[in-house]
Amino acid sequence: MSAATSLLDDAILYFALRYPSCESLEVLQDEMLHRQCFDPEQVHQVTHISTIAWGRYLFKNMGIKYPKTIIRARDDGSVESDVDLASLPAYIRAMALVDKIESSLSRHAFRVLCMYNAESRAIVKAIKALGQGLDLREITMYPVVVPDLHVQKETVQRAFDVVIRLRQVHWPTGSTCRRTWRFNSTSQQHL
Repeated sequence: MSAATSLLDDAILYFALRYPSCESLEVLQDEMLHRQCFDPEQVHQVTHISTIAWGRYLFKNMGIKYPKTIIRARDDGSVESDVDLASLPAYIRAMALVDKIESSLSRHAFRVLCMYNAESRAIVKAIKALGQGLDLREITMYPVVVPDLHVQKETVQRAFDVVIRLRQVHWPTGSTCRRTWRFNSTSQQHL
């Protein structure tokens, strides 16, 4: 294992094992950056990409159709609309460590961790809104927007515009089967 992979694993495990009981995300990130001296980019990758892996793991046997890609809003102002999740070390390593994380946390704590990301929250929101009759195999998720650490708001908005255009292709104006949830400025999902 390379030194970079080892450092990433340390950051992933530190976050995963502490997030469910942390005072707040900001306090945990501050601790990771200033007390543990993790690289800011690594902390950002863990909170924005590794968390996608854990949510997908939680819902893996429920038939939800996830995209293999994400949309990146880049620091340089560009938007990449087709970034393969399987190419991102923070995602790959989070999946590789998921059994260790799950066995180290209580069932409740592991679910709290897995519910951190927007995809998982959108699924739970759909379940609550539509009730027991919802067939999760009918859910197809759109790619999530993942911004770089120092990205401009305008770039993030352009990345969300890509998701909106995808939605318009699949759910034309006038469709009665549209639902949109916005959770925060960096996470939006459409079901």
